[in-house]
This record gives sequence, C-alpha cells and structure tokens, in this order.
Amino acid sequence: MKKSIIITFGIFWGILQLNSQEVTFKPYGVKSGIINYSYSGDKTGKGTLYFDDYGTKTALFMDAVKDGEFNRGWVVTYGDYQYMWDPDNPGEGMKLKNPLAGWIASASKGDIESFTESMYAKMGMEKSGTESFMGKECKVLKGKMGKVLTWNGILMLLDLKMTGYSSHEEVTSIKTNIPVDAKYFILPGNIKFSEMPGF
Repeated sequence: MKKSIIITFGIFWGILQLNSQEVTFKPYGVKSGIINYSYSGDKTGKGTLYFDDYGTKTALFMDAVKDGEFNRGWVVTYGDYQYMWDPDNPGEGMKLKNPLAGWIASASKGDIESFTESMYAKMGMEKSGTESFMGKECKVLKGKMGKVLTWNGILMLLDLKMTGYSSHEEVTSIKTNIPVDAKYFILPGNIKFSEMPGF
C-alpha cells in the first residue's frame, strides 16, 4: 500500500478532526457537510471530506498523484484513532492514535480556530482580516510561506511555498448542514489495521 500521502493527510486532518471524548468543544461551527477539494503543486488530484456531529466524525477520501505515484485512500477518524487504507489493496490498513487531540485541547482557548491560528503562527503566519471564498466569509492567515483561509474551523484554501516544495489545496464545492450517510464512518470489516510504527 502506498502510504506516504495517506499518512501525511491522516496527521494533517487530525489537526481539524478531534475526538469528542477527549475535548468538550466542537471542531467545526456547522453540524455536517460534504466538501470537495482540489490539490495542485507537488501533489495533484482531488479529495472529498464527509463530516457529521460538528466534525467529531470525519472521513476523507483522497485520489492524488505525487512524485509519479498514484495514491488513493481513506482516512477515517473513529474514537481515539485514525484509520487509513487503500481500497485498491483490500485486507491491509494502518491506524494511529490521534496525536493532536490532546495538544489542541491544552494549547487552544477552547476552540479549534485559536489552535489553528497558533499552529500557523509558528510557521510565520498571522491573522490578516477576512476574505470571501466560495461564498463564505473566511478568516485569513498570511505569511512569507503563503496563505490559509478557514471558515467555521474548516480549511477552505491552503497555499504554501517553501524551498523545493509547493502545495495548493482549495474547496471546489461545499454543502453544509445536510444529511451525511453513516456508511462513510464505518470501518471495513475485511481489513486488518496495524499500528503505525513510530507513532
């Protein structure tokens, strides 16, 4: 299974998807949604995020290419763990205990947006007003490395450029406060999930 991109996304989305048993605040300011993303730069492709219960249940499907390798996979936050698998390689998957939930709970002021701001501040970004994107009034964080837009705690746009690396992600469609099928948050019964080494 080609895990590199899937693992990266699992950890990245862990920043935004929290275990409701460990924290008392809600990751997102809207109850549910389905969001489509496009990726360009070092990684090209698309992804779809399904979420419910204000982001305490999430499932991200990614279909992307990086360094000539085709990567497809799911990242599902379920309880204390995140689970990752490639549907083209049935029977095997990886899981890791969400390493960021506790950090967010201790580092934030009780909301996900304050943690997001502090995280990007360490990358040299700072708040820079608001900007309309996809019909949403988004909070803006800017710095030498690039720009990030969020709305109700949801990543709307990320544009980063570092030495030898560039990443662009943006929402291409967003539907919120709609019914989301529970099937997206159910782990496949035919997959054996192994603990990810080093986490």
